[in-house]
Amino acid sequence: MRIFDLARLVRVVLVIMCLLPHRQSLLAAPSDPDEMRPTVGLVLSGGGARGAAHVGVLKVLEESRVPVDYIAGTSMGAIVGGLYASGMSAAEIDAAIDAMDWDRMFRDDLERQDRSFRRKRDDDLLLVQAQPGFDIETGTLKLPLGLIEGQRVTLALKEFTVPVAEIRDFDELPTAFRAVATDIGTGQMAVLGEGDLALAISGSMAIPGIFSPTVFDDRLLVDGGITNNLPVDVARAMGADIVIVVDISTQLHAPEDLTDIVVLTDQLTSIMTRANTERNLKTLGPGDIAIVPELGNIRTGDFDRADEAVEIGYMAAASVRSALKTYAVNGEEYRAWQSARLARRSPPPLVDFVEIETDASLDPEVLQNKIEQSLGEPLQTRQMNRNLESIYGLELFEKVSYEVTDRDGESGVVVDARAKRWGPDYLQFGLDLEDDFEGNTLFNLRVAYLKTAMNELGGEWRTQLTVGEEPGVFSEWYQPLDTRMRYFVNPSVFYGKRNVNFFEGGDKVAEYRVTEGGFQLAGGRELGNWGEIRAGYEFTSVGSSLQIGEPADIEKDYDDARLFLRFEVDELDNVNFPRRGHAFSLNYDWHSDALGDENDFEQANFGAGVAMTWGRYSVFPNVTGGKTRNGDAPISRLFQLGGFLKLSGFEANELSGEEYVLGEVVFFRKMNDIELLPVYVGASVEYGAIGDDIDLQDDGKAAGSLFLGIDSFVGPLYLGAGFAEGGNRTGFLFLGRRF
Repeated sequence: MRIFDLARLVRVVLVIMCLLPHRQSLLAAPSDPDEMRPTVGLVLSGGGARGAAHVGVLKVLEESRVPVDYIAGTSMGAIVGGLYASGMSAAEIDAAIDAMDWDRMFRDDLERQDRSFRRKRDDDLLLVQAQPGFDIETGTLKLPLGLIEGQRVTLALKEFTVPVAEIRDFDELPTAFRAVATDIGTGQMAVLGEGDLALAISGSMAIPGIFSPTVFDDRLLVDGGITNNLPVDVARAMGADIVIVVDISTQLHAPEDLTDIVVLTDQLTSIMTRANTERNLKTLGPGDIAIVPELGNIRTGDFDRADEAVEIGYMAAASVRSALKTYAVNGEEYRAWQSARLARRSPPPLVDFVEIETDASLDPEVLQNKIEQSLGEPLQTRQMNRNLESIYGLELFEKVSYEVTDRDGESGVVVDARAKRWGPDYLQFGLDLEDDFEGNTLFNLRVAYLKTAMNELGGEWRTQLTVGEEPGVFSEWYQPLDTRMRYFVNPSVFYGKRNVNFFEGGDKVAEYRVTEGGFQLAGGRELGNWGEIRAGYEFTSVGSSLQIGEPADIEKDYDDARLFLRFEVDELDNVNFPRRGHAFSLNYDWHSDALGDENDFEQANFGAGVAMTWGRYSVFPNVTGGKTRNGDAPISRLFQLGGFLKLSGFEANELSGEEYVLGEVVFFRKMNDIELLPVYVGASVEYGAIGDDIDLQDDGKAAGSLFLGIDSFVGPLYLGAGFAEGGNRTGFLFLGRRF
C-alpha cells in the first residue's frame, strides 16, 4: 500500500514539474485576458461634494492599471461613475469638476440676460420672482416639488455625455454602468440601465425637497441614497467577480454637534443613507476592497473644497495599492482596454431633424423657432444648451432638455419642454417701502395674479392690486402675434392714487392727492432678449384734491391723453445691484387736444447706464434726463427728483419741474459669498438740476450717499444716509428698485 501511494505521488510531482516552464508565459500573455482575470466592479456611493474623492480613486486605479468592467453609482457617485463610464478619463472628470460653477449649477434662476424681455419687465412691477401656482377655480395654492429643478445640471451632463448620446443600453457604454435612484412613487430602488445617460444620472442625484424629481420612463425619481447609497449588490448583479467600494457617505454627528440647521439637515441625510450603507459593507468578501477616504469636515455642499476631496480620495486609494495590484494587468493589456473604451465613443451625431415635445398649450413652432441647430450638421451642444436656456427663460417650463434619437435611419434631437406642474396660473407678491426717519413713510403691498400660456402664441393676462399709501389696480393683456414672439399687442387698464408734494425753500407747503384712471393701447416688437420698441395711445382721467397746506396754482381735474414711442435696451445682469451689462431707454410723448388731452405739450426723457466690475468692486455710472416742450405739463406729468439716488440729500420727490438732468456714479462692494442673500456696502456721487428752464451750471446741485444694501428675496433693501449741498441731509430705509 505504501509503495503504491509513493509511486502515485511521484507521478503527480513529475507532471507539475513539466508544467512549470509554461506557467509564467500563460499568465503573462493570456489568449483572452477577460477570461483569465476576475471582473472588477467599481461601487461609488453618494455624498454630495465629498464625492469628488471618487475622482482621486479613479486616478490611482488608472495608475495601477486596474481595468474596471462595471460601475454602479448613487447620487454624486452616479455623476462621477457615469462620466467615467461614458469614456472620460479621471483627469478629464477632475478638470470638469474644477471648471464647474457649482453655485450657478444649483440655481434655477437664469442669468438675467437670458430671460425674455417680457420677463425682464416684471422687475418694473416690484414683484418677488418666486411665484406659487394658483388654481383660481378652487382657490388653492400649488407649489413646486423641490427648491431646484436641476435645469443647469442636466444640460451640463448632456454636454459631457454627448459622445455616447446615441447609446441607450448602458451595457454598451465604454464601461457598463448602472445609476441607482429611488422611485418616489413606490419608495423602491430603481436601477437604471438603459435610456438617456444624463437623465439617469440626474434622477440618481435628485435630493428630495432640494431637487424636484426627475421624470424617467414615466417614473418620478429621486436620490438613490434613500434606498441604496452603496450599491454593492447592483455591481455583483452586473457580473462583477470582485468589487472595489468607495464609501464617502457622511458619518452621523454627535448630539452635541447638532448646533444649527445646516448640521441638522446633514444629519437627516446621513440617517437616511447610513443604514443601507452599513448593510452593504457587511456583504464584502475577502477579495473585495473597501476604500473609505477620511474626508473630515468636508460637507455635502462644500463644492468649493472639491480639489481637497480629490486629493484625499487619491491618498486613500494609494494606501491600498498593494491590494489593487492583485487585479492589475500589464501595460499592453491596459492600453488595449483603454482603446476598447475609446472606440465606443463617437463624434457628435449629425442632426437630421429637431422635434419639439411639450405639454404646454403653445404651438410647438414657438419653441422650434428658438432652436438654432443647423440640420445636416453635427450637434452643437453648447449652442443647443443656450437655445434651451432661452426657452427656459420664457418661465413657462419646469425643465427643458433634449435627447438624441434615431428614427427611420436618421438621427435627430427631440426637445422635451415640460410645463410647470404648479402652473400655468400664478400669484406674485411685492413690497416697497421708503422711510426717511423723519416721519415720512411710504409703504405698499402688491399682489398680482398672472395667467400664462393662454393660447398657442403664449398670450397672458395679469391683474395687480396694490394696497398702502399708493393704492391701485392694474390689469393687462399681453399677446404675441407670431410664433417667434416678436410682435405683440399689450392693452391695459389702470386706476390708482398717489401724493404729489410742493416745496418752497426745502419746506413742504402743500400736498395733493392725485387720482388717475384710464387705459392704454400699445403694440410693438421685441428685439431678442435685449430690447424692445413699442408705441401706443394712453388716456387718463386725472383728479386732485388738496390734503395739506395752501392751494397751489394748478389745474385740479383734467383729461390727459398721449401718443407715445418708447425704445428700451436692458442687458443688466441684475437691476438691484448691477455688476455687468448696460441699459438704455428713450421715450417721447405727444399730448394734444386732438387726442383728448386738455393740454398741448410734448415730453422726452432718456436714461443710460453701464455696469462694470473688478472682483468684488462694481461701479455703475448712470445719466437720466427729461424735457417738456411746446407747452406746459400738468401736475401729473412733472418730473420729480429727491430721495435715494435721485439727489440723495433731499426728501423724496422734493424737487419738481418741466425738465431735469441727473448724472451719478454708484460704487459698491460685495461683502459676502452667500448667493441667496448677498450684502453690499456702497456710495454714490450725484449731480443734477431740475426746474422749468434749467441751466446746469447755475441750477446744478451736488449730492451723494453712503449705504448698506441687501439683495433679499423680497427685493433690494437699502439703509443709509444722503447728503446734498446747502446742508440738506436725509436718512433712508428703502425697499424697492432704484437703479
